[in-house]
Amino acid sequence: MKKYIFLASIQILSALALSAQTAKSNAALRLLGTRSWIRVDMKDNQSDMSGTKVFWAKTNKKPQTANAIWADGARRYYIQQVDPETTYYIWLESAGGKSLANGKVYTSKEWELDDTELDEVQKNPSSRAVPLGMEVYWQDEFNDQLLNRNKWTTNYFSSLNYLNAKSRDEMLQDRLPQPAYTLNGSAINLYVNDTIPKRIFTEGGNQKISSIQTYDWKSNENLLDNSKGGYFEVKVRRNRQGNPKGTNTAFWFDSPGPDIRYYLQAGSEVDGIKGIRPKGQLFEIDVFEYITAQFVIHGHVDSKGVFQRNLATHIAEGYEHVGQWLTHGVLWTPTSIKHYINGDLIKEYTNKNQIFSPNHFMNVFLGAYGSEGGVNMEVDYIRAYNWPLKAGNELPNPDFESKAGLAPWEGEATIEDGKGEKGSKAVVLASGQKIEQYVYLDPEQLFNLTYWGKGENIKVEVANVAVVTGDLSTVTQQVQDLEKKGKKQEISFVTGQEIKPNKKIVRITFTNTGKDMVYLDNITLKKK
Repeated sequence: MKKYIFLASIQILSALALSAQTAKSNAALRLLGTRSWIRVDMKDNQSDMSGTKVFWAKTNKKPQTANAIWADGARRYYIQQVDPETTYYIWLESAGGKSLANGKVYTSKEWELDDTELDEVQKNPSSRAVPLGMEVYWQDEFNDQLLNRNKWTTNYFSSLNYLNAKSRDEMLQDRLPQPAYTLNGSAINLYVNDTIPKRIFTEGGNQKISSIQTYDWKSNENLLDNSKGGYFEVKVRRNRQGNPKGTNTAFWFDSPGPDIRYYLQAGSEVDGIKGIRPKGQLFEIDVFEYITAQFVIHGHVDSKGVFQRNLATHIAEGYEHVGQWLTHGVLWTPTSIKHYINGDLIKEYTNKNQIFSPNHFMNVFLGAYGSEGGVNMEVDYIRAYNWPLKAGNELPNPDFESKAGLAPWEGEATIEDGKGEKGSKAVVLASGQKIEQYVYLDPEQLFNLTYWGKGENIKVEVANVAVVTGDLSTVTQQVQDLEKKGKKQEISFVTGQEIKPNKKIVRITFTNTGKDMVYLDNITLKKK
């Protein structure tokens, strides 16, 4: 063991970031601004921009001389060492001085969904494990020549490193060893060898570490809000040279900082830090770590903060991992964890009375570990998917129009065309049938649940769900009369308490308690 879209708000933030970063330019120029660089592309993807002059400034006044010249054979240019959260004006001229394009871009510190990267999902599809109906809400195709620091930090640190005083001091003093990696325009290669990184990560250990992650412990900056889970997939090729010690090539999730409260179990205290993680909830997921690609869910920690044992683990047989490109995926929902390789479901943990899933965001890592030899991991892409949400609605597939059918609703109901509120699709419940959906919501928040229903009557129940045990606590339960021609209904409720900023798991259930068929459509759950 290493010693680790909701979506509606993500889409809103992404839209804001996109509007801030997209170039305001003539039709020929495409710009992307990040906290550490600006990417300059011509929209028609000209094959050779050799000799093109690049000018930039923080005011809309073009410099008299070019800041840089496009190198021979280059198809794009990167302006580096930029100031974050700053507007830059950019001009391109041919070698002969002819104006080619101009525009402006904002160097946002927020990542964005980039059209160039989204196009890659069509060119280089994810595996069949992606749940039907889910959409990408975060990704990195690693197609740039520079690491996108809006998505990644190179300051490797995890929950277990916090217990090592020297490593913790290095983190707090911004002196952590930095990773070795290369970017070739189509993948990132994270590696360790005899010369780089310069030293073993932890004194007395046997691993050099080259890793990137989505949470920075020192600044307490979270670069990926995945607090509502989803499906996460990487395409990787892993290798080792010689017989290195401590060999790991890992894609994993760890509980965040800024201390170890999520690592320690509730009721325990170490160095004045009180644990908040319920016993039986995971603090780490290793989608793969050892060359065997063992899948591990970590969770049992004693009162002194010493790791005891795993919550669950398994190894998939029949896959060759060394030197081969494979996809590895994990689906994390409010009640389940599922593991996939090359689109095959390897194992699922779906007991609603033994929930391993976290109810908070997790730090995502990609890394290579080892010493006295070479270890490397090439990553073609990492993609995060979740159910799309619209107009502030917290419930995906509210109108049952999704190509996923009923999902993520669960139940025995059917869907029929022309039976909905305005002749659209509707879910159909026979007498005694029900549908339900588990969702992550903000705690202690007033919500409004509305829906359109047609039939006799329907029982609507909202229940808080206890983490780990899945025990239900009814918030509201109402049997509502419907009409043969259909009508709108409304219920308000307040979600239960939870440790902030954790989410509250809530179950929404509709049960047909009458004798006639019930038709439901446009189920909406919004903050009030």
